[in-house]
Amino acid sequence: MTRVLIFKEPDAFGVMEVDAPPERIVRAVNQGRWEDVLPGTEGPLFARQQADVVVVTRSKPGPEEQAPKLSRREHQVLALLGEGLTTVQIALKLRLSPRTIRGYVAGMKVKMGAHNIQHLVARAVAMGLVRPEV
Repeated sequence: MTRVLIFKEPDAFGVMEVDAPPERIVRAVNQGRWEDVLPGTEGPLFARQQADVVVVTRSKPGPEEQAPKLSRREHQVLALLGEGLTTVQIALKLRLSPRTIRGYVAGMKVKMGAHNIQHLVARAVAMGLVRPEV
C-alpha cells in the first residue's frame, strides 16, 4: 500500500491508501489516467514521489510556483514547522528568540504566497521542500 497525499486546494489535502507501487501511481497520474489509481478524483492532476509517499496536486507547478530560494535557517524552521512544532518550541530547539522565528515565518509566508503557517507547510509539501511524515 502506498500513501497518497492529494492537495485539493493549496492549504487542504486528503490522504488515501492505494494498493499500487508509488512509481505506477505517479506514471498513471502524469499520463492523464488518474482514475485508474485514484477513483473518484477529478483532474487534471500531477504527481511526484517523495520518499515512500506520493504527492498529488491539481496541476503541474508552473514557473511562478517553483520553490523559492530559502536560506539554510529558513529550511530548518520550515522542516520543524512541518513536524508540528510551534514557533516557541522551534526557538528553544534552535536557541533563537521566538521573535526571530516569527520573522523567518513571516518572510517565508511572503516568499511562498502563504496566508498562515498551515498554508505555508502545505505549500512547502506540494513544492517538495518538506517531506511529509504521514
